[in-house]
Amino acid sequence: MISIDRKLRLRDLEIFRFYKENKMLAYVIIEDTRGPFTEEDKRLEPLCFLDEEDIHDIVNVFKIYILSDEPLGRDDSIMVRQFFGNLVDNSSITNFIIQEFVQKDLYEHVDDSWDIKTYQRMLEIVGSKCKIQPIDEKKLVPFISRVIVY
Repeated sequence: MISIDRKLRLRDLEIFRFYKENKMLAYVIIEDTRGPFTEEDKRLEPLCFLDEEDIHDIVNVFKIYILSDEPLGRDDSIMVRQFFGNLVDNSSITNFIIQEFVQKDLYEHVDDSWDIKTYQRMLEIVGSKCKIQPIDEKKLVPFISRVIVY
């Protein structure tokens, strides 16, 4: 059984927890950069093998970060990559990059609270430049966002 739990949803950022067989595999962060590939992005596989023309046509890039406390197995990695890759609108001018990160002490610093510092720390681990602004809890609309896939 697979389940996904969305922990945070902002305009350009979403953070999910991904479970398999009731065991958490990873946090997944989707960041809409609202910009083209950076020079650093262009050095990543498979972008480094593409023509500059093809890369230049992309004007909006989503970054998908998979963050776990230990390396994912091959099958789990493929499953998470395929699932979240299908969530992103992929067109002739939009594309995405998926990167995996391992942080051994991840769960020592991450909890179930809505503390922005927790999510900001995750963004720092993956090298995102995104800064989460404080959220006014009085304006926060509670939502339940959990998907279970069998």
